[in-house]
Amino acid sequence: MLSICETHCVARPNASASVESVFKLLLSLLVLSSLITVAFVQMGAWLVLPFAGLELVLVVLAFVVVLRHSGDYEKITIAEEYVDVEQSVLGKISHVRYQRYWTRVTLRESEGSKTSLWIGSHNKAVEFGRTTMDNAQREELVAHLKRALVKTG
Repeated sequence: MLSICETHCVARPNASASVESVFKLLLSLLVLSSLITVAFVQMGAWLVLPFAGLELVLVVLAFVVVLRHSGDYEKITIAEEYVDVEQSVLGKISHVRYQRYWTRVTLRESEGSKTSLWIGSHNKAVEFGRTTMDNAQREELVAHLKRALVKTG
């Protein structure tokens, strides 16, 4: 009897803004900030100029960081004999494979009231969903993964 059962779970950061929309937003901020800055400079408050420039530089840097991480993801694949955990951060992919029978999924308390989801076996574990999920989503995923790991083909 052939039984192929595979479960996938992919977690990604919320990256709802495209590069084009970010560019349009930054352009509109530049125009608005420039108009306000020019008005203050004409009134004699020329010190507004460097602060407006600094503000724009910091906003651009923040969006650059967000856009660099927009392709990040974490993926769990549960197959007949193994559990794969793949994590991609800034294009660098790390991949860990565990035997399905020995794989354990745990939810641990970390700083404050935040939880962390760990997948592993034999004293080797990897954290999953640290930046892409909240506590409720982690709890829901742990329950789903435990059910998926128990199922047999």
